Amino acid sequence: MLYDSTFKPNRLLVYVVASDTGLAPNVTGGSCTLAVCKPQIRKHAKPESDWIIGMSTSKHGANRLIYASSVDERIGYADYWHIPRFHSKRPNAENLYGDNFNMMAPVRGAYCTYKQGIHYGNAEKIQRNHSVPQVLVGHRFWYFGANAPQLPDSFLDTRIVQGARRGHKVIDDTPIIDAFYSWITETYQTGIHGNPRDL
Repeated sequence: MLYDSTFKPNRLLVYVVASDTGLAPNVTGGSCTLAVCKPQIRKHAKPESDWIIGMSTSKHGANRLIYASSVDERIGYADYWHIPRFHSKRPNAENLYGDNFNMMAPVRGAYCTYKQGIHYGNAEKIQRNHSVPQVLVGHRFWYFGANAPQLPDSFLDTRIVQGARRGHKVIDDTPIIDAFYSWITETYQTGIHGNPRDL
């Protein structure tokens, strides 16, 4: 299936990436996925309308960009597990931080976590993930990780730079969105520009 990922966002969903290990976001297999953590973003993000912006922590520089991604698809855990193009995101010995580890249990259709998943055996995290059993998929993304660049000074007084906080911000201010869109598309090629910061 083809997606037109060149859409200009109507909203930016901005949050702080507290732990950048390659799990959330996961940028293996040619797409950027958010399958665990941030349940409210996974619940409310609008495909073909929103972008997700992951900022660094205050400790590492609150004005640094970990990643930006379009939201092209929202897929249920069961489909995510079974669709072949996402099989490379299943965790294994070489890919410990694969995020495709939720599958349907044989009894009563409940979700269970694949035993090789990073959250296996952690009931609290599993329950939190399964409160919104949806995966966001972006086909147009910029991932910087440990090489997170600083945003231009013109963004420092905007709501994109938010420092240490829980939850996320919704930015629908058109001038801010236009400025961010122009900056990232004109400054960087899409794709992976660094390794995860916290590995």
